[in-house]
Amino acid sequence: MKILVLKSEMGKVTSEQLIDGELGETIRKVATDALKEWNEYTSDFIIMKDLQEIKIPLPLKPDMYEALKNFLVGKDKNAAVARIPFYIISFENEWKENDFMDKRVYIVTYYVNEDLKKEALEYASNVTSPKPAEENEEIGEEEEEE
Repeated sequence: MKILVLKSEMGKVTSEQLIDGELGETIRKVATDALKEWNEYTSDFIIMKDLQEIKIPLPLKPDMYEALKNFLVGKDKNAAVARIPFYIISFENEWKENDFMDKRVYIVTYYVNEDLKKEALEYASNVTSPKPAEENEEIGEEEEEE
C-alpha cells in the first residue's frame, strides 16, 4: 500500500512523498531521518499515533474496500467511516509554560485517495501552526473554570 509522508515546518508543508512500502518500516526510516535533524539540546523527540476519522462515499469500489478494510468502524446512510492512523514524528518543539508547540514534524499515514491527502496536508499544517495568543488565553480560562 502507498504511504504518504509529509514534512511540516511552522505551519507550512515543505515536503510531500508517496512511498510504496509497509507502514512500520516507513515510520522507522522517517524517524531515523528526523533524528539527523533533531537538536537534543533544544527539543524533545516524540513519535505519537493519532487516529483521524474519515468518511468515504458509498458504495466502496473493491480496491478502496481492500485498502480500508482494517480501518472501517461503521457507516452512515451515504458513507463508510474509517479511522486512519496518523503518526506524528516531532523533532523540533518547545514548551511555553503549559503549552506544547510543534515547530517541525513529519506526518506518516496511509495514502487512501486525494481527498484524504488534502485532509492530511491540512492536518500537517495545523500541527505546526503557531496558536494565536487569544486562543491560548481562552484555553487557560477554561482550565481555571474547571
